[in-house]
Amino acid sequence: MNWTPENYYFTKLNSAELPELIHFYLVTVQEHYKLEEYSEEDYDIDYQSLIGEDSVFFDRSIYYVLRNKINNAIHASIRITYWDKETCLPIQKLFDIKTEDLLIPNVDNFWHIGRFVISGKIIGNRINILKKMLFDAFYGPYSLGSGLIIAECDRKVVNTLRKLEIESYQLGDAIIYFYSETLPIYIKSQWLETFIKKNKLSHSSTENDKDIQKFITMSKDMLFDSKKN
Repeated sequence: MNWTPENYYFTKLNSAELPELIHFYLVTVQEHYKLEEYSEEDYDIDYQSLIGEDSVFFDRSIYYVLRNKINNAIHASIRITYWDKETCLPIQKLFDIKTEDLLIPNVDNFWHIGRFVISGKIIGNRINILKKMLFDAFYGPYSLGSGLIIAECDRKVVNTLRKLEIESYQLGDAIIYFYSETLPIYIKSQWLETFIKKNKLSHSSTENDKDIQKFITMSKDMLFDSKKN
């Protein structure tokens, strides 16, 4: 049975809602780190950077969001992107990582995960919300197998993943990015097995299978385009 938090509902983002998500992401980061000197100019610079980045990846991504039942405001988000192995990922720019360093042998499917944030205004159910968001994002990469999930990830999130029995490999030294200590990591799809199996009963739904079909179609389209070129 799929778990649902009280006063909230899980849904997906459409392209028209992307500005709302970026605003939520920036405001939540500002509140979390208590950035009292975060100016309108800082916001505008960060907004333009993130909206441009997400616009490039949107069509190959699924955005999972948690909304309030009363006013429909976003309170949590995560994005999983099926990477075409050509478009430059944020991690490559931030850490000067080359594409060939990410294309490890015997891996067929490559992913990028981002925009993972949960509002501090949520008091209860935080751990279950976190598990549900991660389950939805990781279910596709795990189910398709032979995959590598790439991310620039806050150190605290990496530690949280480890507590959930999700291991990761660190690709380089940490930097300060969006006001937090950020690590370049990847997660092999097989490393998700324990987490997926432990949470499947409470967090899986028919939507997860629909998402897999969407990613399979993306994979076929990318293969067709590569052969055509």
